[in-house]
Amino acid sequence: MSPSIFVSSTFVDLQRHRQLVREAIGRLQYASQAMEFFGALPDTPKEECLRLVRSANVYVGIFAMRYGFVDPKAGKSLTHLEYEEAQAIRLPSLIYVIDEEIHPVLPKHVETGASAEKLRTFKEFLKGSHVVNFFSSPEDLAAKVTQDLVRLVGAMGKQSTAQVLSQLAANAVKRHPLTPPRFAYLKQRTSGLFQHDVPDTILREALELVIGGDNMAAAFVLSRGTPMPLDDAVDWLMNVEKILIEILEKAKPQPSGSEDA
Repeated sequence: MSPSIFVSSTFVDLQRHRQLVREAIGRLQYASQAMEFFGALPDTPKEECLRLVRSANVYVGIFAMRYGFVDPKAGKSLTHLEYEEAQAIRLPSLIYVIDEEIHPVLPKHVETGASAEKLRTFKEFLKGSHVVNFFSSPEDLAAKVTQDLVRLVGAMGKQSTAQVLSQLAANAVKRHPLTPPRFAYLKQRTSGLFQHDVPDTILREALELVIGGDNMAAAFVLSRGTPMPLDDAVDWLMNVEKILIEILEKAKPQPSGSEDA
């Protein structure tokens, strides 16, 4: 049975993005759930959206420069509520945020005022809570969603990687920030362990997650941001832990010997 993917985003500004993502999901022979398919339904859009979130196997959240329509009762946008529903039911989640430095955006698709501030706060929360992927075009987004879904759904089918999904779904990402000197030191100590080129941003995030105790999230970061298979990433983490233990052992104060009489 193919997994069901719920695609969440604002609509008017991301129509092309949504189209390409849905086509990519279709080529993978997965089912997609999106607002485009609602038609005439007895429930309100909000209620139907949340129902579809609950019926999905994977949540894909796409966030650009619009916060979207705000539900009067909740005080939050529909996309925000969809995200919260996905986290409440511990749905495996993939998060994509627009690269504001590269991606062209029409002025009419940039929200201002209170909604812009809510969006800024929401995106900062997402960046701090998830392994976020940035997209620079509709085509770039579709390619990244395809790659990530193949890896994630593949992991879902393996009993040995169930912990990866439980960690991601539980949204229990913990990172221990590294200062530049400490990162440089750990980069040098672990450089001989890699068979693949690992960008500094990916390496830093993985090391911070390992030190924070979230090894499964660290493995997913490595497999998502490099050509490294998930199993290789897990093996790498085991070697990194040995190095960290060695560093900690050396840092422990040595017991003072008995003084000579």
